[in-house]
Amino acid sequence: MILLHGLKWSLLLLVNVIDFVDSSQTVGVSASHDISALNPTYGIGQAFIDIDNDDDMDLLMTNQEDSNYVFINQGSGSFLQSAAFPELNLNAEIARGVTVADYDNDGWDDILYAIDGQNRLFKNNMGTSFVDVSNAAGLSITRNSVNAAWADINADGFLDFYVINYQDQSGPLAKDEFYLNNGDGTFTEISDDLQLAELSKPGLAITFFDYDNDGDQDIYVVNDKLVGNTLWANIGPATQGCGVSWCFQDVSVPAAANRAVYGMGIAIGDYDLDGDYDMYFSSIAEQVLLQSQVAQGSDTFIDQSNAVGLNFDAVGWATLFLDLDNDGWLDAYLATDGNNLQSSDRLYHNNGLGVFVDITTGSGVSNLDRTRGAASGDFNHDGLIDILTGNWGVDFKLYENQSTGTNNWIKFKLNGSGSVNRNAIGTKLKLFLDDNRVLMQSVYSGASFGAGNERTLHFGIGQANIERVEVTWPNQISHAVDGHLINQVNQLTYQDDIFNNSFESSNQR
Repeated sequence: MILLHGLKWSLLLLVNVIDFVDSSQTVGVSASHDISALNPTYGIGQAFIDIDNDDDMDLLMTNQEDSNYVFINQGSGSFLQSAAFPELNLNAEIARGVTVADYDNDGWDDILYAIDGQNRLFKNNMGTSFVDVSNAAGLSITRNSVNAAWADINADGFLDFYVINYQDQSGPLAKDEFYLNNGDGTFTEISDDLQLAELSKPGLAITFFDYDNDGDQDIYVVNDKLVGNTLWANIGPATQGCGVSWCFQDVSVPAAANRAVYGMGIAIGDYDLDGDYDMYFSSIAEQVLLQSQVAQGSDTFIDQSNAVGLNFDAVGWATLFLDLDNDGWLDAYLATDGNNLQSSDRLYHNNGLGVFVDITTGSGVSNLDRTRGAASGDFNHDGLIDILTGNWGVDFKLYENQSTGTNNWIKFKLNGSGSVNRNAIGTKLKLFLDDNRVLMQSVYSGASFGAGNERTLHFGIGQANIERVEVTWPNQISHAVDGHLINQVNQLTYQDDIFNNSFESSNQR
């Protein structure tokens, strides 16, 4: 059946043209990236966020030497740079990555900046202003932070987060930070629950995901300097000999996830539709695809970089999995430091047969800047995923997906309450299609490099019909949901003790 679908894909390719346009100036996004004279290495941040809860994606970008940027989506496909949030400027700080999460479950997305110094957490005051709660929340450590990611590691309904701190040499300043949400607006730093040797590696990218399909959020850190990446399995509550607050075990070696790279970016997705999550991360002179074997009965990974066509000789940074043309197969994007067309940013199309085809030429994403960061989201509600890139020492670019074709799509905006965090981060959703494919995605916050991708789940479905939608919340309550509408955003809110089996249509187009 996969082979038949591959033949079907080859016919559809004739009418589905993938095309990106740099719409930055056209839509009002003009932002330079100024490098710090004090510590110019690494770090750039870009994120999609709905600051004012109007269902339009606004934009955040960090700056090292000058003010950070906030662009408010006007709802008509254009943006205005906002001066309404001067507290986010951070002129005196060297800001690097940025992530978005509702840490206090009040329904408004908050912002975490990774800083060369003290990290800064800003509480969203109902879309009108932000309040710096860093000290009050317990974020007092001063280190060279680059990136962060959020997840609810203990399924208590509150989001926790992990911060990557970078140093060339091991030592106290290189130790990463790990914060457990106390549920009262404060956090407890629990990195001592993890092995110091792994915490002190020169990490550059971080994500949470359920690598072994056991229902909880594990941690994957991509490290620089060929020291090997780190995979921590979430075991559960602390036990004698494992953790004080929570138990994680380093399974990097037995899982074959300890690939030694000059690692800088990470993307998670089920590119082969076998029901587990694969990893795509960057390096220098090579890029890596680790294919999960969980669906085949083994909690391990196999290096398929060459076999799938994603290995590429360049200095790679951000990586993304995204369905560019809504055919139901995850495609791939790679940001590079390349200053010529042969090593510039790459765009790959998943042919549905286990191979990614390089379609960079003519796609519109190539540029000769040092692209390091990238985030994905649909800023204009046209059902096509756009890409926001951070070009180190130059500017930020918003690439609008103007691909043409007849494929259908569907989006899901999931919300939590009670025992499920408000962002529903960690929720897994499956689509069962009538062509025998099962599409699977989870809600994340933090991946790529320095990035915050739009959390709304976006599925291309091609010409297939949806037979069933199944959602599994972070508390492991799972059920089918009816009433979905294609080419629209469907909303679902979890409520304790209430069985909700029908989607609501969003006011998004």
